Amino acid sequence: MEPTASFIDAMNAQPANLELALATVARALDAAALPRWGRDESVAFVAMGASLNSAQVPLAALAQRRRPAVAVIASDVADGLAAVRADHSIIVSESGRSPEPLAAAGALPKGSRIGITNFPDQPIREATDVVLGLGGFPDSPVYTSGYTATILAYALLLDRVGALDSGEEAARLPERAAEALRGYAPIAEAAGGILAGAASIDVVGRGASLASAAELSLMVREGLRTPSSAFETYQYLHGPMEVLSADDVLVLFGDGRETTIPSSVLDAGVRVVLVTSAEAAELPASGHPGLTVITVPSGLGLFERAVVETVIGQLLIAAAVQHKPFPLEEFLYHQDDTKLPVRAG
Repeated sequence: MEPTASFIDAMNAQPANLELALATVARALDAAALPRWGRDESVAFVAMGASLNSAQVPLAALAQRRRPAVAVIASDVADGLAAVRADHSIIVSESGRSPEPLAAAGALPKGSRIGITNFPDQPIREATDVVLGLGGFPDSPVYTSGYTATILAYALLLDRVGALDSGEEAARLPERAAEALRGYAPIAEAAGGILAGAASIDVVGRGASLASAAELSLMVREGLRTPSSAFETYQYLHGPMEVLSADDVLVLFGDGRETTIPSSVLDAGVRVVLVTSAEAAELPASGHPGLTVITVPSGLGLFERAVVETVIGQLLIAAAVQHKPFPLEEFLYHQDDTKLPVRAG
């Protein structure tokens, strides 16, 4: 069996696990000796669930460099509902056994497929041309370390092939995770109670922060058993926010339009958690009793910001579940086709 850990243990082990991933992915890249990518070469990220959420981070980073990239649902590729026309494909499966990414890899050209996984000895090895292992560390059923380590792997990989200058940023991620775990636990403890009492939770962000929004929403559904949806910021303004009521909570990640959204919902009784690097003086609703502001450092790179935001989300979940009558790791519904059998070592 693959090693597993509780959510709390895996969350707190992230600095060490990210250090392990940093070394392990670097060794795999050394062995692979991948060629540098041309300026106009494109990449597709092919994954499911949390792994697909994580792809929003490199998409945003590549967009800043005007490099073509897309994220695609693996089952759509496997079933012919989406066609991938990219020079490179990054196939992500934390377990290395998710059938949809593996099937999607079979529909992609040989020689173009790079796998990212925590367990490279699983079937993903045969499905891809190069596989980057994260280290084989224990992870929680609601993914924690595997998710942030995948973000680290993107930064290292894209730096190595010349698509981004993100290697130094990748090296800072273990310490960023450690700082976030130390620094945000108190405010997350308070905000976790707000999330625990919500009838539903909307989570909003854009660019790289859309990854944080989507991942927190998934953790809310998996861990808190609370209805939740994630939205891109401006999409959210075009109708989805109309269901908000005083029974609901809105979580926002960002420094732009996200900072003004609270003003339109707080007086209706909606409780808002805003994760931002904006100064308090820049927030129109600053000081409102229904607004909780969690301040992140300004000037972070996109990969750093994503890891810090993700750890904040994890801390919120860890605090909120203390108010629930069930454990975080206990899933109600089990599907027998979301993972292939574990391959013995």
